[in-house]
Amino acid sequence: MKRIVMLTCPKAENVCTGGGCFSALNSRTKAFAPYKGEEVKVLAFMKCSGCGHFPGEDKGLDEKIQYILDRRPDVVHLGICCCHDAKEKELCPEIMAVCRIFEDHGISVVRGTHSVF
Repeated sequence: MKRIVMLTCPKAENVCTGGGCFSALNSRTKAFAPYKGEEVKVLAFMKCSGCGHFPGEDKGLDEKIQYILDRRPDVVHLGICCCHDAKEKELCPEIMAVCRIFEDHGISVVRGTHSVF
């Protein structure tokens, strides 16, 4: 069973229901296609703490990261909303810092949920 976390940006809450991410997961399409035929368990649908909030400087974000680390997911999938620049597909610096922590703990980070970037 693949244990996953989806990480998204709180700015997207104005236009996002999370439905696209879960639809792609349930149908095992887009970034979730590699899990076709495999059981998947969603451990969290996490949001960062917003622009200017970095690990080590924001207690709430640190608690969220620790919660994820304690559950030991196999992979963290990033929503397209985590991009600082949607055209260039560049991750925002806050998301990059969070991803480095996950990767340093042996957790794979995949760029994509309902879109692959």
